[in-house]
Amino acid sequence: MKKARIGQSTIEYVIVFAMVAGAIIMVGAMLKPKVQGAYSDLATAMQSKVKQEMP
Repeated sequence: MKKARIGQSTIEYVIVFAMVAGAIIMVGAMLKPKVQGAYSDLATAMQSKVKQEMP
């Protein structure tokens, strides 16, 4: 009887871990375009600033 409980606990931990990992992946996928856009805007601003300061 005790072995069944250990196996059940392990399966529960695996399910919770999979749900947390899935949530992290989903949030990352949702934020990826915003992060890429922010880096692109930053790169553009830095490039224009460098061009202004060059003689």
